[in-house]
Amino acid sequence: MVTTINISLPKKLKEAADALVSGGEYASFSDLARSAIREAVLERRYKAMIEDAKRDEALGLSTVLNGPKEIEDFVNSLGK
Repeated sequence: MVTTINISLPKKLKEAADALVSGGEYASFSDLARSAIREAVLERRYKAMIEDAKRDEALGLSTVLNGPKEIEDFVNSLGK
């Protein structure tokens, strides 16, 4: 299902969006808007994961892995 919305943009932002579309980076303004919203959603999820990791570290619930060897050893230990 597709929902149509109307938005208001400052002139300069609309011009910048039009330049992205006319430059071929996006097929349409709708494509640009969908992409921007997806990116914002992913950014929010990423920030939440970082905050969870910081909280876990502060609570002593995490393990800091320093370097490829420690990472490899940890990954290998998961299968045991």
